[in-house]
Parts: sequence; structure tokens; C-alpha cells
Amino acid sequence: MVPTTAAAVSDSAPVLVSSRLARTVACALAVATALVTAMVFFPVLRADWVDWDDQTNFLDNPYYRGLQWSRLRWMLTTNLMGHWIPVTWLTLGMDYVVWGMNPFGYHLTNLLWHIASAVLFYLVARRLLGLAMPSASSVVRSAGAAAATLFFALHPLRVESVAWITERRALTSGFFLLLAVLSYLKTHERPPEVRAGWRLVALGSTALALGSKAIVMGLPLVLVILDIYPLRRLGPGVRDWLSSRARSVWLEKIPFALLAAAAAVIAFNVQRSTGYLTPATLETRLAITAYNVWFHAWKTFVPLNLSPVYELPLSVSPLEGPYLWSAVAVLAITATVWIVRRHWPAGLATWAFYVVMLAPVSGIVHTGYHLGADRNTYIACAGFALLVGALVALVGDAWQRGTLRRVIAAPALALCLAWIVGLGLSASIQTTVWQDSETLWRYAVEIDPACSVCQHHFAVSMARRGNRAEGVAAFERAIALRPDRSEYRANYGVVLMEMGRREEGLAALRYRIADNPRDLGARRNFALALIQDGRPAEAITELESVLRMQPGWVPALDTLGQAYLVAGRVESAMGAFRRAITVSPKDPIARLGLARAHLAGGDGAAAREQIAILETIDPGLAARVAQEFQ
Repeated sequence: MVPTTAAAVSDSAPVLVSSRLARTVACALAVATALVTAMVFFPVLRADWVDWDDQTNFLDNPYYRGLQWSRLRWMLTTNLMGHWIPVTWLTLGMDYVVWGMNPFGYHLTNLLWHIASAVLFYLVARRLLGLAMPSASSVVRSAGAAAATLFFALHPLRVESVAWITERRALTSGFFLLLAVLSYLKTHERPPEVRAGWRLVALGSTALALGSKAIVMGLPLVLVILDIYPLRRLGPGVRDWLSSRARSVWLEKIPFALLAAAAAVIAFNVQRSTGYLTPATLETRLAITAYNVWFHAWKTFVPLNLSPVYELPLSVSPLEGPYLWSAVAVLAITATVWIVRRHWPAGLATWAFYVVMLAPVSGIVHTGYHLGADRNTYIACAGFALLVGALVALVGDAWQRGTLRRVIAAPALALCLAWIVGLGLSASIQTTVWQDSETLWRYAVEIDPACSVCQHHFAVSMARRGNRAEGVAAFERAIALRPDRSEYRANYGVVLMEMGRREEGLAALRYRIADNPRDLGARRNFALALIQDGRPAEAITELESVLRMQPGWVPALDTLGQAYLVAGRVESAMGAFRRAITVSPKDPIARLGLARAHLAGGDGAAAREQIAILETIDPGLAARVAQEFQ
């Protein structure tokens, strides 16, 4: 018996060593991909806020700042800028608690979310490659998963989501979607007694993903795709889907489908109520959709001339070249992967995943100024990364088995590595574009001088830096490109008044307000102009109307307080400033205004008390006004 036991131990030793080596390689590759991702995106930590929704979402928004109940209630109910994203707002509120308004901390959190998603993607990729290539060695599958992860994580299309603080929602929704998929896969590789636990994790992750950004509403369909391939829980034919065996597969999707349906209804109603939906015919929507499906796939493999805005033209026709050829390409790819589905099921699964995940932002329900956006690819194009990883694993497995000669396999793998290195270098360079507003929008207008949105934002950034002449020139280019967009005239009017061209500036503001009375920013700026012209009563009427639409808007409350002071209504001014402080205790304008109101009312001690608080909030401003209160 002793020799037999010894022989058994001897025979099993290589298996144990091999298993241990495989686990070591898998862990090492996971750590390596995380470190490389951190290195490539490290420049984002030096970036500032940018004038691309950051101003509205953070710099002018006191409501997310903290984790008090009033802040949490706002996060749960707000539809700011047409989004319902309470989970994302919660992460941003946590950032404020730790970092205040220092952009470094927000960028660091964005980077950590992306690194965590890269690790999750690696774990998902290993399992999917294991299911698709069960005969390949664990080391080969790990190498393929690492290649897929690097393609996903280092791609230049990821830069917008990581470098732009506003797009935290792509990172949080992507992380929780990957966690849901990983948990779902683990559900089907574990003993039955622990499957229920993993299914609950998958369901909870789905809820968190949908609460981060509704773009992931296609997740239930993604799980069905996984059931067909590579899990093969559902057969390839419709009859298989309707069989009694498939009933349990469909029943378990009901909670996921209900969550996704609720998120879709909320997202649609939010977009409709905030006026972000684009009015368009069905033909136009289909043309935009076909263009988007082709455009994002093309950018994944040819990521050149990336921009923060790919502008929606004034008119879209399905028969115009870009839209017609996009439709032809999409139909050709769809037909091809369908025809070869039995020989290459991964192709159809990948394409279906891509279309399902892109669908909410493809143009069927269109919002905003853009045709497409880099941020929309964060998860949608992940399937393409898996195909790259599968190619690496396939070549490595064939080389290992001796069915592919080294003279072919080695250059093929080297070429893939060079491609991934090139993507990483391109992404690292692309991060520098997002360093500040001027850099971003100067780059954008160089990429596409005909982009009116880019010209407008470049104009705003120039004006804020004091370069008003260049700003006015850019404003005028934007208006010439798209005279139908009256919103450009709001900021244009402010800059004209700052340059002394007061009548032209007021005319531009009036034009915007007449076209869209719900532009509260334009109406507040118009009220400021009325105060400066010595017409506080008219300004008060304007601001009271604005505050009826948005009662707690701090800039309007601050301006209302100033109008009351100019009108000599000291008590009313105090009330307006106190309302602003209630919403935003660290608002320096309200603190200064309240101090001036106390001084005007003859209470110097109360005024100095407010200035003492102002010194802790904005020492520079306090120093500049100190003489008023001595």
C-alpha cells in the first residue's frame, strides 16, 4: 500500500503545483492590470473642474455637499440636468465630506472607481473565457483576460468618463453592472445551497447600477444573452426558449426586469419634465440610431479625433451619406454574425450585448446636443475587449498545443501587445486634454471648428479667464453656426455688458428670455443688470418669478438680497440672505450680503460677526471688504 500511496502523491504533485501556479499568475495579472491602469490615468489627478456641466452640478450646487438628511433627500429626488442618479450623488456627497471642493479628491475617487471596475472586468473575463474555452489552460485564459482588461481599461474612449468629474455616473453604473454580471456567473458555478446568496448580490448590484445611471437598463437582456452563450442555459432556437425547461430561467429574470423597467420610466419622465428630449421624426431617430451603432464601434477600433462633443446637425436625413452607410454597415454586421452564429456564437453574443447596452443612448429616445459620446462606450464596448482577449487566448492556446507555429504566434501576440500599449499611450495623452476648461475647449474647436457647442464653451472659458475679445469672437462664431440656439446669447450678453457694450448685451439677454423664459440663469443675469442700472424694483419682480420656479436657488437668493438692499428694504434683504445661508451655510456672497444688511440696519456687531464667519469661508473676500466694517 505504501508504494501505491507514494505513487499517487507523486502523480498528483504536478497538478497541485500547476494549480498553485495558475492562481499565482491570475492574481499577479489582476494586480498588474490595476497598476497599469493607475499609471496611465494618473495625470487626471492634476485636472481641475471643467466648464462642461461641472459648474452646474458642483460649483453652483450646494445641495449635494454632505450627508445630512436634507442632502440625502435631495439626492433621492433631484432630476438636475435631466438625470436621476441617487447612488452617484451619494458617492459625490461622500467626496465633499472628505475633500470639500478640492477637485483632486473627486478625480482620485473617479480613478479608484475605474481601477476597481478594471479588476472586476478581469474576473468576469476569466470566467467567460473559461466557459467559452474550457480546454485551454488556466494560464492562457488568465493571459487572455488580462489582454481584454487592458483593452477595456486603457482605451482612450475611457478618458472622458474618468477625467470628467460629472461623468462619475458612468463609473459607478459600470462598476455595479460588472459586479452584477460577476455575481450572476458565480451563481451558476457554485453549489445549489449558495446560489440564492449570489443571486441576491446580482439583484442588489443591478439596483445600485440603475440608481447610478439608467444607461444600464438593458442589464436583464444581458443576463439572457449570457444564458444563451456561454452558459447555454437557453437553447439557440425560439422553441428552446418556450420549453418547460426554460421557464425557470425566465422567471428568475422578473425581478431584474421590474427594476430595469422602473428605471426606464423614471429616466424618460425626468428627461421629458426637464425639457431635454429632442423632438424628431421616427426616420430621424432611426438614422441617428444607425449612425451611433456604427460610430461607437468604429471609434473603438480607430480612436482618432476624440472630442467631448460630436454635435447633432441641424437636420438629419436617413439618405445622407454618413447615416445611409452607417445603416448599411450595421445591417451587414448583424447579418454576418447571425449567419455564422452556430460556428461563432461569441460574435452574435458580443454584437447583441453591444446593441442592447448602447440602445438607451443610441438615439431612439434622443436628448442633448450630441450625435454620440465617448462616455456611452464605457460598458457597451466591453464585449469588443472580450473578443480581443479571446483572440489572445486562442493564439496562446494554439501555440501551447503546438498547432500554431511560434513564428506566427509570437508576432501575433506581439502585435496585440503593441496595439494595447498604443491605446494606453493615447489614453494618457488624452487625459491632458481634460486638465482645465480652456485646454478642453481649445482642443475641441481645433478638432471640429464647425462645432457650435464647442465654440460656445470655448467662448465662456475665455470670458471667465478675462480674455473677453477672444471670447466674443467665439460667441459670434457659435451664433453664426447655429442661430437657432438662443441659449448662446445668454452668456454672450453678459460678456458684452462687461465690455461696456451694455445695450447690445441687454438685447441679447432679452432675446434669450423671450425665447425661453425658463432659462433661470439668463433671467438672474438680467436682474443683475437691472440692479446695476438702478432699477431694483424690476429686478425684485424678475427674481421673485425665478424663485417661484426654483425656490432654493442660492444665486437667485443672493441677487434678490442685493436688490432689496439697493431698494432700501433691509429686513427683506436679511430674509433673502438667510434663506441662502440655510441652503448653503458656506455661501460667501450671502454672508457678505447679510453683513452689509446688518450694517445698513445699524447693527455693527452682527455685521462683524458675519465677516468673522466669512473669513473662515473666503479669507480673500473678507480681506477685500474689511474696511467697510471697521
